Formats: sequence, C-alpha cells, structure tokens
Amino acid sequence: MAESLTQEEIKSYVIYYKSSSLASEETSVVIGSRREQWYTITGLEPFTDYTFCVAVVTDVMEFNRSAPVRTRTREADPLAPRNVIIWTMSSRQLRMTWEEPTRWNGPVGGYVISLKQVVITGGMTSLATVRVSNHTLNSHVFGNLQPDTRYEIYIRSHNGVHYSSPVRVRASTLKTENADIRRLYDPTKYSLSSEHYDFGADKVAVLVLLPVAALFTFGIVSLAYFRNKQQQEDTPEVAC
Repeated sequence: MAESLTQEEIKSYVIYYKSSSLASEETSVVIGSRREQWYTITGLEPFTDYTFCVAVVTDVMEFNRSAPVRTRTREADPLAPRNVIIWTMSSRQLRMTWEEPTRWNGPVGGYVISLKQVVITGGMTSLATVRVSNHTLNSHVFGNLQPDTRYEIYIRSHNGVHYSSPVRVRASTLKTENADIRRLYDPTKYSLSSEHYDFGADKVAVLVLLPVAALFTFGIVSLAYFRNKQQQEDTPEVAC
C-alpha cells in the first residue's frame, strides 16, 4: 500500500483532474519532487466543478489513486453582451437590444446599462443607470429623451460578483416629431456587429413601392379603357 512507503521509495506524484463537463478529458500533472506537498494548477475554467486525485509513483509502479476530491473554481469577469444594437425609434426614444454572453463565469446574472448625453463641448452628462436583473430580457427602451440629441450608452453583464468590460454604442434621436411617422417601420439602427439582418430598409421599400406599383397599374388600365371607349365612339354606325 502507498501508506506504507517510505520517503526514499517515493519518486514522484501524479495529479489527475477533470472538469464536470461531459466532453472534457482527464488531465495529468507529474510532480517530479517527492518533497512537494502542494501544487498549483493553472489554466482552469472559472466557476467550474473539478475532480482531483493523486497517485504515488515509485521506481516499480504507480500506486492506486487517492479518493477523489471535488471542488469548484471561483467566479471571474463574465464575457460582454453580444450583438449590441441601438435603434432610433423616434425623437424621444432609443431602443437597445443585445444577446446573452457566451459565458457568465459565475452565477447567471443580469445587465447594467448606463445612458449618457453627448454635449456640444464633446463631454458627456450621465442621465440614468438601469439594472436588468432578468438575464432572459434582451432589450430596453429609453424614453423622454431630447430631440436631435446624441447619446452614448454602455452595457455590461454581471454575475453578482464581477462585471464584464462595457460595450459602448452611440445613437441620435430624430429632429422633429413629424419624422416619427416616417420612422415607424424603419428605425435607424446602430450596431457593433456586422452579422445581422436589417429588415427596416426592406419594409420601407415595400411600403413605398407597393403604392407606386398600384398607381402605375391603375394608370395603364385607365388609359386602355379610355382609348377603347374613344375608338368605339369614333366608329360610324352602319344601318342594316
């Protein structure tokens, strides 16, 4: 048994560990010195369960592993929200949308959104900070804004302990209330991601082209009708 070995017989130790993920493979680390009673393992994933065990190695053989010890690594900064987009909805409203980070590196948390107004001098004035505690929500609307004004918005994800690096986007409200109707189906979009689909322009194209096509078709039909009627009136009647 390994318990009956002397220090002279022990040549090294082998640490085996594996994460709780089903897809992970077991990793081993050889500690060459028999005098070492501790070892620091690096490169682990944050907030992840691991199982560790140790085996004693002599010149002859590797003895059975120790009983497994299970522990979890600490939390770390979560990754930032993805595909952050700002929509200019009107002269008074901006709408932000985003996607959940790929890793929370801790308990699943929420988001912190900060709104700042860009002033003429180039500086910024903080207006509001919103905490979104429900991680399933992926949009927020800022209302009661000033027309024709530029704003800067920051969003960070948090897991209750740490915060991600902020994602910053800028957008401007429309100039007048009259422009709100034109933007009803075509909000201006500001995005940090190039992998998205923009349906706003398509909707405007459909709304504009359909009436034009209808008027064009109506004009052709009307012209053919009046020409046919004129020809019938110009044709002399033949008495039988």
